[in-house]
Amino acid sequence: MTTSLPAVDNARPRPVFDAHVDLVYALGPDPATAVVGSPFAPECLAAGGVRVLTSVLYCADAFNGPPAAAHLRELLAADARLLGDLPLIQGRDQLNSVWEGSGAPGRLRLRENAEPLPEFGVAAACAAGIVTVGLTHVGRNRLADGNAVAAPGGLPPAGRQLLAELAAAGRVLDVAHLAPPGFWEVLTEYAGPLICSHTGLRRFRDLPRNLDESQLAALFGRGGIVGLAFAPGLLATTPEIDLDEVFRQLDWLVQRFGAEQVGLGSDFGGFEGICHGLEDHGRLPALAARMERAGYPAAAIAAIMGENWRRFYAAVLPA
Repeated sequence: MTTSLPAVDNARPRPVFDAHVDLVYALGPDPATAVVGSPFAPECLAAGGVRVLTSVLYCADAFNGPPAAAHLRELLAADARLLGDLPLIQGRDQLNSVWEGSGAPGRLRLRENAEPLPEFGVAAACAAGIVTVGLTHVGRNRLADGNAVAAPGGLPPAGRQLLAELAAAGRVLDVAHLAPPGFWEVLTEYAGPLICSHTGLRRFRDLPRNLDESQLAALFGRGGIVGLAFAPGLLATTPEIDLDEVFRQLDWLVQRFGAEQVGLGSDFGGFEGICHGLEDHGRLPALAARMERAGYPAAAIAAIMGENWRRFYAAVLPA
């Protein structure tokens, strides 16, 4: 991905909260999966107005089973080593201070694929600053079926047990990548806060990975936030898309459900292909400008660019 910056005025851009960024994966702690280069240069984050990022501790299905807990420890160490310049946010006051400040952006931690948590422990995950948890990646694990499972089922006992532990710990559950049976079971059974950190929309790309209107309505009804991804594979059938296509789908989501629970979950660092005009965080002011040209009020633009996520996490983080 390019790190070239957009032509923007000298005014400070709107603060941005990106709820799903594969920072550690893109920066390459694992030589087998490392991505060359990084779209996360400090100048890009500054030009985009990024104040908070959710750093994803991604576990490929290949690590499911006994190796998963050790792999999570390695990812936590890599996150601390590679991203130590970005403060780890663990409380509400810290979140608000970073959001309103002008220093380095802060980061939250999200575990994508919760396979190791029965052994690693929910308490240990909380102590490590993991605020948000997704049960699966694309495949099947002991907890749930992901979106690529051909004949998915509901949650097995281990998955339901983990849900109870996560709810008791006040963790946010991310329904991204859950196959529909697991999604609906989570919506019924999970008592804690819910989000979809990054997704496409089934209306535009009919994939099991994407959310349909009934899922969106149910998630919004639970007070959840949905982050629209910039990944071409989720939004179109082509490996290249552009900012206007992202806006078209974002606009449908806002017109259908309102701007109060819609946000950004770029998935930068975690997808192939390119989104022209949104190649990196430095380009995000162009998306805000596109909303402004379409007549979006300033409050709605601010909400979508980050205030919705900030409000949500401020409500669930400890004081």
